[in-house]
Amino acid sequence: MKKKILILGSTGSIGRSTLEVIGQQQDAFEVFGLACKGQADLLNQQIEKFKPRYVCIYDEGQKDKVNFDRNKLFTGINGMKAMIGMDAHIVVNALPGSIGLEPSLEALRCRKILALANKESLVMAGRVIAKMVKKSGAKLIPVDSEHSALYQLLKNIRKKELKTIMITASGGPFRKLDKDALEGVRPEEALNHPTWKMGQKITLDSATLMNKGLEVIEARWLFNIEPSRIRVIVHPESILHGIVELVDHSFIAYMANPDMKIPIAYAINEGVRKPLAISPLSLEDISTLTFHTPDLGRFPSLRLAYDALASGDSAVIALNASNEVASQAFIEGRIRFTDIPVLVEDALEHHPGQAEVDDVATIWEIHQWATTYTENKFKTP
Repeated sequence: MKKKILILGSTGSIGRSTLEVIGQQQDAFEVFGLACKGQADLLNQQIEKFKPRYVCIYDEGQKDKVNFDRNKLFTGINGMKAMIGMDAHIVVNALPGSIGLEPSLEALRCRKILALANKESLVMAGRVIAKMVKKSGAKLIPVDSEHSALYQLLKNIRKKELKTIMITASGGPFRKLDKDALEGVRPEEALNHPTWKMGQKITLDSATLMNKGLEVIEARWLFNIEPSRIRVIVHPESILHGIVELVDHSFIAYMANPDMKIPIAYAINEGVRKPLAISPLSLEDISTLTFHTPDLGRFPSLRLAYDALASGDSAVIALNASNEVASQAFIEGRIRFTDIPVLVEDALEHHPGQAEVDDVATIWEIHQWATTYTENKFKTP
């Protein structure tokens, strides 16, 4: 029997790659539902090709642009949650930003298999999600390339053998620029990643290294590991995606070409590997693998993520919300690239301190506080 799969964020880079994987494995999956934030034209193409049973578009204003049965067409977060509550087996959450939190929580409540590509779910509500997974027995499989690599490596390692885990970073497009040059970076430059083809938000986060900071926070909850044992290492070739260091000072690494279809396929097949029509990794063609310590002076966003983890849950929530606002302001040309971490740090210094946040209502209150606080910093009087 084919597994029914619901894709949230179907028009984004992860959603499109998921549909490519399904296109290669049509005997295994049925596209039960598609949901996206916008891009009605692309959604219509996906509807035509994959024939989903249900569809949801987050932006209600674009509903009339969607060519689909009105009785099976939903809008907004509530529409996505309604689809999750139906009989799909697997929910792929590839929504961008904080709008992905509620669908993640709903998928876990409904005991679906959650293939999670939405970083903000674990960043905002890591404590809540960890408790839900433990209590309900729901299954969460990470889709990020780094977390997928670590998830696979750690399956075969006993906790007492583990020393540290390492998350690799490409370093983004500006890893060789000095601090002064970073001030003049333009949005179109920041949105041109040298290795990965990703959505706008994650591409910018990669340029500031905030993406790695968010991944450190995710890893803390995914693998129940202390932040002091999570390292980030710059690896421009993007061939090693996760590394574990063991107590005997040996290392085990996961290698693959930088292609998101690999971790996506692993997640939706629940850890069963199947052939993929992608370019294989050729060891003979790899001339050099390099590794560097991140420069936290030029890229302070990574330091801020560690600082937020040390401060507690409310700081992490504030970090994420402030970064969303500041990043969008940079994309719109209202602030400089180097202003992003400055605004985030200011929000961290003033956030309503709370070490543990274990209810969703409080998460949203803190998120809204940080959003408003940061927006007020660059509003024209």
